[in-house]
Amino acid sequence: MISLLLCLAAAQDPVFRASTSLVRVDAEVVLPSGAVVSGLQAGDFRVLDQGLAQPIVNFGFEEDPLDLILLFDTSAGMKGKIQSILRAAELGFHELRAGDRVSVMGYGAGTRVAQGFTSELDVVNEAIVLKILAGQFAGRGWVETAAGEAAGRFRSEPVSHRKRAILAISDKGDAGSGGDVRLLWDGNIVFSELLLGKGGATRVVEGSAGSMAGRTGGVAIAAGVPGEAFQQSVHYLRSGYTLYYALPAGVSGSERSVRVELTPEALRRYPGARVRGRTGYLMP
Repeated sequence: MISLLLCLAAAQDPVFRASTSLVRVDAEVVLPSGAVVSGLQAGDFRVLDQGLAQPIVNFGFEEDPLDLILLFDTSAGMKGKIQSILRAAELGFHELRAGDRVSVMGYGAGTRVAQGFTSELDVVNEAIVLKILAGQFAGRGWVETAAGEAAGRFRSEPVSHRKRAILAISDKGDAGSGGDVRLLWDGNIVFSELLLGKGGATRVVEGSAGSMAGRTGGVAIAAGVPGEAFQQSVHYLRSGYTLYYALPAGVSGSERSVRVELTPEALRRYPGARVRGRTGYLMP
C-alpha cells in the first residue's frame, strides 16, 4: 500500500505498526544535464497533498534494497533483439546486490511468471536464459496490462523497507497510464522502462507527464549499450530521497494527488533542478 503503517523506532529501519499511518513518497532530484543531486535535506523539499503543504515527519537519502520485477517484452517483434536482452541481463546484474529480491515475468501472447521473488541472482539469470530468452516470442503484448498484473504480485508480499519496482524491458516506450497506474500507486510501486534498439549513447528519455513512469516516479532509459543501460535503470530505481508525511483524512479508495518540489532556496543552489516522484496515491 502507498499508505504505510509504521511506528518509527530508534533503529534506521522502520518497524511497522497499526497505530500510525504515513504516506511514503520516493523522489529523485535531477539537473538539466541528467545528473542526480545528492546531499539535500528535508528542509529543501515541499510535499503537497491535494495542493496542501504537508509536514515531512521522516526523511532519508539512501540506496534501499529492492523488490524488483523484471518484466520482459516477449512479443513477436522482440525476437530479433534477443541478444540485446541477454547482454543487458548479463552486464546489468552488476548493479543488483545482496539483499535485493528479483522476480522475472514475460509478456507477449499473455503474461507469465518465469521466476518468483528470490535473492539468488544465479536463479534469476537461469530463469531469464532458459524461460524468457529460450521461450516463445509471439503476440502483441501491452505493457500497461502486464504492469498491472505484475503489480498484483506484490499484494501477497509483506510490507517492508524494500523499495518496490517494476522494470519493463522492451523496444517500445512511453507506456500510457490507462487505469493500471492506480494499481501501481496502491502497491507503492515505481515503474521504469529500459528501451532496447534505440542506438546512440545510453540516455534518459523524458516521457510524458501522463505516462506510467512519469506518474509513479520512474524513468525511461534508452539503451545505447544494453548492459550499461540496465545498470543505470536499476541504479535510478534504488537511489533517491524517501519522504514520509502523515496520512490526511479522506475517503477510502479515493485518488489523491501528490507533488514533491524543491524550495526556492534549494532551486537557487541548483538552478533548473526538478523532482521526479509519483503524482498520486489511493486512500487506504
